[in-house]
Amino acid sequence: MPGARRVPVRVLVAVTAVLVLGPSACTGEPAAPAPAPASDAPSPRAATPPSAQAPADPAAACVDSVVGSMDTRERAAQLVMVGVPADGLTAAGREALGEGAGGVILTDAAGGEASRAQVTATTRAVQDTARVPVTVAVDQEGGKVQDLKGSGFTRIPAAATQGRDPAGLRADARGWGEEMSGAGVTLDLAPVADVVDPDLGEANQPVGALDRGFGTDPARVSDAVTAFVEGLDQGGVHATLKHFPGLGRVRENTDFAGAADTRTGVDDPGLASFRAGIAAGAPVVMMSSAVYERIDPDNRALFSRAVITDLLRGRLGFTGVVSTDDVGAAAAVTDVPVGQRATRFVAAGGDQVLTIEASDLGPMVEALTAEADEDPAFARRLEESARRVLTLKSDRGILRCGP
Repeated sequence: MPGARRVPVRVLVAVTAVLVLGPSACTGEPAAPAPAPASDAPSPRAATPPSAQAPADPAAACVDSVVGSMDTRERAAQLVMVGVPADGLTAAGREALGEGAGGVILTDAAGGEASRAQVTATTRAVQDTARVPVTVAVDQEGGKVQDLKGSGFTRIPAAATQGRDPAGLRADARGWGEEMSGAGVTLDLAPVADVVDPDLGEANQPVGALDRGFGTDPARVSDAVTAFVEGLDQGGVHATLKHFPGLGRVRENTDFAGAADTRTGVDDPGLASFRAGIAAGAPVVMMSSAVYERIDPDNRALFSRAVITDLLRGRLGFTGVVSTDDVGAAAAVTDVPVGQRATRFVAAGGDQVLTIEASDLGPMVEALTAEADEDPAFARRLEESARRVLTLKSDRGILRCGP
């Protein structure tokens, strides 16, 4: 495990604290939470003296200090997650991390056969190279979507099998989480919370055809999603609910084509599984790249304020990190310039832009920075997202401040 290290002065100019890779970055043990402030309300007869007030949350103060020390470009870079092969850090990955990328997603360059030892070496190299400690993500759903399955990683069954026994799934997910966190992974891009339309079945290309769904009944899917989220957290890894507001009613896979949902509305029963995952504590929600004609017929979900801000944050009350699906190679967004994929997403209320193409970082950061320089409201929106991304790291014990 890398020891404590000082972040370059150019990043934390105004911060007197030191960022370190805490033990949890390698062991998966979450950092001990700060003591909660007393909940008793002050007497109406007298205000509480300043000296008697509960201290500020040190984790929040740490995040505020880091955000405050960053310029606009550095904040923008924190919003971008780039692809890095699981079996070794490439020159392109090193360059992206040197430019301040906020996260990496491990890709299966070795056909998924990178061993746990190889993955651990890669995540150590990633954190050692990064200007600020990064979120390390992986697609570890199970079945046909499992990027880490070499020596030291359990072969995870397909979601349909997982969903048969929620109690057992919770225990299994804890074990999978421990394997990932022990190798330096902090975020799993799972579970799939989409409820597949039973009339479509395998004709639903993004989920049903790949056995990625827990089932066709919202209640059953909700139970499985809850178990998966809670188990992963117990194993030391954050979960990601995807693909909001659901890909269970489309035919096309947005990786290969555009897709549209003509039925899902803001009060749809299929949203129950996302509500359940949020209630279970999932700190990240991944957006769909499809169009939802009954919610916003003019914009894909990841570019839609109606979907992200009004529905996900407003109606469902989600306050965590909103992520894109991959926007580096997905056919659904090829008509949108690379930089605009980032600016349109952030303007709609999103936070974390995921691209497997490390070379996308530059154009995205340039576009985000330029937009923020032109529009003070967008600059505030960008700062809000940077704070959410850094809070996610703090919550998992990656980002810490100390003497």
